[in-house]
Amino acid sequence: SSLSVEMQKLDDEEKRIRDRLNVIDEKKRESADANGGVDVKDDDLIEINAGGKIIAARRGVLCQLKGTRFEALFSGRWEKKLQRDGSGRIFLDVNGDCFQAIVDFLNEMTISSEEHPSEPPTMNDVGHKQVLAQYLELFGLRIPPQMPDSNIITQYSQVKLLHKWLNEEDGSGSICSSGTSDVELSLIYHSSKENLSNENFHSRCANQGNTLIIIETTEGHIVGGYTNENWSSPDDPMSIGCWCKANKSFLFAIGFDMSSPCKMDLINADSKHAIYNCSQYGAAFGGGCAQCDLKVTGSRVYLNTGHIYECGKSEKLMDGHSYNINEMEVFRVSNVSGVHHTTHQQHHRIRRSPKRKQVKRFSKETNRAINEKWATLRELEAELCSLEESFEDEELFITAFASGEGKELITLNVSGTIMVTKRSTLQVADDSVLARQFDDTKWTEQGCTNLRVKEWSPDEVSDWVANIAQIPDDVAALFIEHELSGLELIALNEFGLKEIIGVKRAGTICLLLDEISTLKKTASEDVVTLIEHSPYCFGKILDHLRLKRLHDEDFIDGPPLPTICDNQKNRFEKVVRYYFPGDSSKLILG
Repeated sequence: SSLSVEMQKLDDEEKRIRDRLNVIDEKKRESADANGGVDVKDDDLIEINAGGKIIAARRGVLCQLKGTRFEALFSGRWEKKLQRDGSGRIFLDVNGDCFQAIVDFLNEMTISSEEHPSEPPTMNDVGHKQVLAQYLELFGLRIPPQMPDSNIITQYSQVKLLHKWLNEEDGSGSICSSGTSDVELSLIYHSSKENLSNENFHSRCANQGNTLIIIETTEGHIVGGYTNENWSSPDDPMSIGCWCKANKSFLFAIGFDMSSPCKMDLINADSKHAIYNCSQYGAAFGGGCAQCDLKVTGSRVYLNTGHIYECGKSEKLMDGHSYNINEMEVFRVSNVSGVHHTTHQQHHRIRRSPKRKQVKRFSKETNRAINEKWATLRELEAELCSLEESFEDEELFITAFASGEGKELITLNVSGTIMVTKRSTLQVADDSVLARQFDDTKWTEQGCTNLRVKEWSPDEVSDWVANIAQIPDDVAALFIEHELSGLELIALNEFGLKEIIGVKRAGTICLLLDEISTLKKTASEDVVTLIEHSPYCFGKILDHLRLKRLHDEDFIDGPPLPTICDNQKNRFEKVVRYYFPGDSSKLILG
């Protein structure tokens, strides 16, 4: 029968999704075995060298925002791939103060409630605010969902749910997987303050762009809709009494004796009847006149879902049921970061599969059960797509941003302020003084010998021993004979010198142990390059170079030019032109 055929399609689709989930789970297990840490726990203390600023936090604090790059970085899944400084700390080439603001935000989250969430990370310096915003984009961190000034949506679970639905329908047709939001809401119409009337709705909400309408009935139910097209003005005769296409529009309902809230998408995203502009009504969604799926007229809201929008889960959302309005609010919806740059960051979003046509050929109850099952499978597939994309992005992000050898780190003493960065960051502009100063040849000549002790060859070890005063030639010959590497040299103790290498005299053993101890200490110290300029000015340059490198690697949008306080502008320009002569200064100054 046709019913058994439909049920078999549902079973096949569910099996296909489960098989894909098993594949991604296996990939994660293999990656964890190859790259993950051993015995990783939430209580682990993580020390981070954030551009020279040492920051410490528990792993569990750093990993609260699941599904973000930030969580992936400290999850332990990539522990063996992370770049570390000479003291074994995780190194991140970022502005330390901005990174501290993110950690402060996460620390506050541990003592905050859903009803009173922690304040978003921020900085006092305008320029640092710009840098912080870029880091939030890089790590996949968005502002906590907010519903400002709403008298209707008072539970934080409802705030998060509405933001989740809005993120599903943002400019890229995508969904945030981190529980945070890409959209910002601004209240533009409040019926309790501005009389509830069709005229007031159109005068206050016309030409406001994307809008979210929230209605509370006198019974306490909540219903509403979102549209990505303008409502018309009563003064515009061309748009009054006509339908509009709005391919991201949806309806929603909370309450109405349903076990869970429901979202009702357009049955056909290309429908030309998504919203209806008419002076006789306020907000109207759907096929116009009596067939509107949702319409507001005066102080009542009428519900007749299932025509242009999907059916609601309750009979109270269909068949023309109407309710008195207790409160109505309209919010302008805007994207936090404007038009998204197409970067690797897209792993935070789910590409949704095309909507299926509603099944209508069986009984009413059977149709509803089948359509709900298809909707559930569609949500599962959307989450699965997010998991697949997230896993692929994690490895790319860790490899490009957080991996590398310790010897590539450059420690700078900027007039007494220590800053640490990657050599590749200082070489972003090929024709700059910085790029030439830290190119392969000159960097080798700067005294990297200390950093290379562990890489010494047996010949280099023998030369080192031979140059120690008062070491007999026959002892130096013993080191030649045993062909010790630099790593083996600094691991030597008294037993090794006496029983393995064969050094007999006690005084010579003590002398060698002292020299090896000194060598071991200098091998662990960073080579520091002095920068004799203002820490403020050089720090701004370094921040911009870091962001430029991240942009070149397609992780963030193009960074704005540095913002400099008035009393430092002349000095900043002078320092920039010193390091970036001629046209190369345009990279920093524009």
